[in-house]
Amino acid sequence: MKMLTVFYDGKCDLCHACRQWLSQQATYIDLHFVPFQSNEANALMPTLTDYQPDRQLVVLSDEGAVYIGDDAWIMCLYALIEYREWAQRLAIPALRPLAKRLCRMISKNRLTLSRFCPNSDVKRLQREFQ
Repeated sequence: MKMLTVFYDGKCDLCHACRQWLSQQATYIDLHFVPFQSNEANALMPTLTDYQPDRQLVVLSDEGAVYIGDDAWIMCLYALIEYREWAQRLAIPALRPLAKRLCRMISKNRLTLSRFCPNSDVKRLQREFQ
C-alpha cells in the first residue's frame, strides 16, 4: 500500500483542521484528501455514499480496501511516522471499543466541535458545496 485517499466532510471546520494536521505530518503512506461532496470523490469511488461519509470517516487504499469509522481513523494514524505505534495500540482488541466510541463521538458532533476550531467558518464552507 502506497497511498490512502481520505474522504472528509468539506463543510466541516474540524475536518479541515484534521486534514491540515494530517498533511503536515511525515508519512509512511501518502495521504490524498478529497471532500466527499466533490465530483472527484464520485469519480474515485462511485459507491462512496453507501458508506455514509456524512456520518463517518471513509478511507480508500490504492489497493481497493475501504476503511470506515474507527478503522479509517486508525489507518490515518497508521500512515503517519510519529503515530503508527498509536494506531497499532488502538487496533488491539482491548482498546478497540474505546477507539470506536471516541470516533463515533467526534463524528457525530463534528459540526458542533468545529466552532472551537481556529478560523471557524462553517457557513462559508457549507456554501462552497451547495
